[in-house]
Amino acid sequence: MSSRTQTLLIAAAAALSGLLFGYDAGIIAGALLFIRETFVMSETLEGFMVSCVPIGAMLACLISGRICDIAGRRMTLFLTALCFSIGSIISAQADTVNNLIAGRLLLGIAIGIGSCVAPVYVSELADRTRRGQLVNLFVFSIQLGVFLSFLSSWLQSDTGSWRVMIMLGIIPAGLLLLASFILPESPRWLVLRNRKSEARKVLINLHGNDEGCIELEEIEQVAREENKSDWRQIFQPQYFKAVLIAIAVSFFTQTVGINAINYYAPTLFQSTGFATPSQATLATTVIGFMLVVSTTSSLFFIDRIGRRLPLLLGTIGILISLGLIAGAFTLSEDPMIRAWCMFAGALLFMAFHGISIGPACFLIPSEVLPARVRGAGMGLAVAFNWGANVLVAFFLPVVLAEYGVATLFWTFFVITLIGLYVFWRFIPETRGVSLERIELNLLKGTRLRNIGQPTTEH
Repeated sequence: MSSRTQTLLIAAAAALSGLLFGYDAGIIAGALLFIRETFVMSETLEGFMVSCVPIGAMLACLISGRICDIAGRRMTLFLTALCFSIGSIISAQADTVNNLIAGRLLLGIAIGIGSCVAPVYVSELADRTRRGQLVNLFVFSIQLGVFLSFLSSWLQSDTGSWRVMIMLGIIPAGLLLLASFILPESPRWLVLRNRKSEARKVLINLHGNDEGCIELEEIEQVAREENKSDWRQIFQPQYFKAVLIAIAVSFFTQTVGINAINYYAPTLFQSTGFATPSQATLATTVIGFMLVVSTTSSLFFIDRIGRRLPLLLGTIGILISLGLIAGAFTLSEDPMIRAWCMFAGALLFMAFHGISIGPACFLIPSEVLPARVRGAGMGLAVAFNWGANVLVAFFLPVVLAEYGVATLFWTFFVITLIGLYVFWRFIPETRGVSLERIELNLLKGTRLRNIGQPTTEH
């Protein structure tokens, strides 16, 4: 199999994993309008049903890193695809709320495992000059999946066929299942398992003889300087500071308001002047398309401009969009003014999120976490991501009922302001630097914001 073919397969695996993530996470936004007509639910039960996906993902993240380190990246991708397929079938065929909850929990487990393994797998196989682009392809595919779920909801808004909306997710799940049989294993994982000859073969096939041998030497150098793999190593000082960066980026990704839109945008629009299901789901679809466009644009500059500058500028843009939405609901009682400000603010939010926090959520952790704890550290970081997601998904209906939209979005505004400071203070620039160089800088005690400097690289 040629290097180009293998690279395309790796990219396809990232794309399918992200597509499943986005579709199964986002489909509830539109389906919820019609699930309410099938099942009678209280606000608390509805919040729990919606939050089952992030709950399953959070629980899976606690063990997915260990699974990834023991079974390997490729086998873990297979398990992800299998869980997606079974979860889609259970959810779409559910005849009770409990069955729907069970199916969504399994989908959450699949998302949790996939969101840990896919970025790690791609970052460990990609050439350093294209690593950001390929990892960001995973993020782009998440947003594409969200958009497709919104589009599916709008197309089915006249019939209300929420079961069809959910069942469509089995198509990319089946493709990922097939792809997992022919994907190469991660050479970094192979080296850590003392399978050096297999690792050399993978690296040479992907990057050529010279570059492959150089990269193998770097991987072995890092492996020699570390002790036997143990999840408790993530709490050692030289590792834990990188884990904290990963946790911070993951946490703020969810708490700036993205899932208020992903899970409840049609519901939010129905509280304004866009009252019908068709109007609410159409507005949500346009917003989802903006997220796809902005994330697509980041594919072209993430390895040119870098990670840090877009993250900071995009977070400032998110602050502006949140202020527009919160201000409209604070200062105006006119439903159409609120509707159009909500629409404009959400468009701006998606535009800035897609070039900043969205890509950073998976790219930065996959780059800064050392190889020995990358699986466990990524699992912990994504667990925080999904933990925050659970809080938003579960409590949002209650907060809306008790305090209103203005309070909700002012809260997101304050959280985003804190996130901006954390990003400015601690996030490094890692563009064009090998994972091994980043790790060596980290182990030498380099300041967090400077661990991406390639000054000592030969």
